[in-house]
Amino acid sequence: MLKKNGFTLIEIVVVLTAIGILSALAWPNYVAIKEKTLNREARAVLLLLHTAEKNYRMEHGKYYPETTTVSAIPEINQNLKLSIPLATNWTFTLDTTTSGSEFVQAARSGSDSRVWKSYLPDEFELSCSGGSYCS
Repeated sequence: MLKKNGFTLIEIVVVLTAIGILSALAWPNYVAIKEKTLNREARAVLLLLHTAEKNYRMEHGKYYPETTTVSAIPEINQNLKLSIPLATNWTFTLDTTTSGSEFVQAARSGSDSRVWKSYLPDEFELSCSGGSYCS
């Protein structure tokens, strides 16, 4: 009687094929969920910045910053009394230098760079540009 000590080539090919099919089905869902998460993260931080800018304007009569564009997160946190985490791939910008087009912006760097923007005088409405997953 022969002893079987390992797997046959057919068994290995069947298992690898099954793993390939499952990963091919799962990958698009993973990418879609990841992109929805990025969009939600940008929306949450921009809503926070939008609200903080409106509160700053109610207290001081003008938007922060007064003369320049600011994208340093520690400075934004200190002056708007926020606690936005320091993120490696995100850049948050406050631009109140031109009257009538003040905005808060989140930019994502990387292979699919996108920019989310919300204009301040209006109610919070998010617009996204760049990349293939703006929604």
